[in-house]
Amino acid sequence: MKVKSGLFRTQNRKKVLMGAAIGAGIGAAGGAAYGGYLAHKEIEKVPVESVTLSWKEPVYQQKVIGHIPEDYYEPAFGGIGWGHHNTPTEPVIRPVPVKDETGQVVYRNITKTFTGHGKPFVQWHTKDVKEPIFNGWDERVVADYDVETYVDSEGNTHTYQEVRGYWHYFYPKIRYNVIDTYQVPDVKFEHGVNVAGKVLTYAALGAVIGGVAGGVIAALLDSPSSSEGAKDKKVA
Repeated sequence: MKVKSGLFRTQNRKKVLMGAAIGAGIGAAGGAAYGGYLAHKEIEKVPVESVTLSWKEPVYQQKVIGHIPEDYYEPAFGGIGWGHHNTPTEPVIRPVPVKDETGQVVYRNITKTFTGHGKPFVQWHTKDVKEPIFNGWDERVVADYDVETYVDSEGNTHTYQEVRGYWHYFYPKIRYNVIDTYQVPDVKFEHGVNVAGKVLTYAALGAVIGGVAGGVIAALLDSPSSSEGAKDKKVA
């Protein structure tokens, strides 16, 4: 590509740099997407394998573990909500592990087949069985302001605010006891394709190409010849 002499000697280099930066960003995004596409195509060529695993997970059920007061609004100058009593009537519902008659956690059997491209790699992770314990509640009070503005005789704008009420919000305090542990599998398939490497490589390549193209376009738009051409069109 033949570039005019003095193209990048424009007085407004900021536009060229900005154009290069924008072009680099667009090019990097496009390059990353293309690199991800190529990696995905390579992964699809890897043979598909499967692995079947079995494990146990605890059974949970939704239960009411306590009660908290309902949220309410308290007007600053009397009315509905004035002198409200914080009676705990709102149920707090959480998943609770099911126990048998001996107090042991009830488990259910899980069997699942995992399928993917490449060799399956299994890691077992330990998880806690947590039992929620209700410990009362917290209250948060938020002031409700009435904001008004007015303009004085000299044209100055003034703003003032006045408290017209308070919102009362209640939140349960819950402590969790660990009563047992169990293990669950995490299955990944080793396909041998360096996805991150392809994405980064093509993102860098796209950034270079996009940066150069963006700088050239910005320089062309800001070149003296383009400005003169625009003037000629206006005169014509």
